[in-house]
Amino acid sequence: MEWEVLKIPLTMVGGSVAAILLLMLVAKLTGMVNPEIKQGEKPVYNMQAVVKGKRTLIEPDPENPAVPRTRYFVTFHKRDGNRVEMQVPGEDYGLAAEGDEGILVWQGDEFVVFKRTN
Repeated sequence: MEWEVLKIPLTMVGGSVAAILLLMLVAKLTGMVNPEIKQGEKPVYNMQAVVKGKRTLIEPDPENPAVPRTRYFVTFHKRDGNRVEMQVPGEDYGLAAEGDEGILVWQGDEFVVFKRTN
């Protein structure tokens, strides 16, 4: 008798879970759900830009918290009027100077290279 009372709610819950799982499967198969696009599939952009600033961030290395890790950032003023700060490799950071003009190349939202023209 007790199981008969729970039979309908349990059937409804099971049907709902099955429907959700089916929708998730269909979305994945049709490509509607893709939280992480591979970097190689993202478009590559380039635009004239000027170096406006530089900064570093020193923080613990996630793999070895006792060792500090330095991250390098450069702020670019793009020809379209927008400013963007991008994390760059240490070598590019060292070569960049405020006022440098050139072509900024990025893919997705990641820095690729800054080619100086001055």
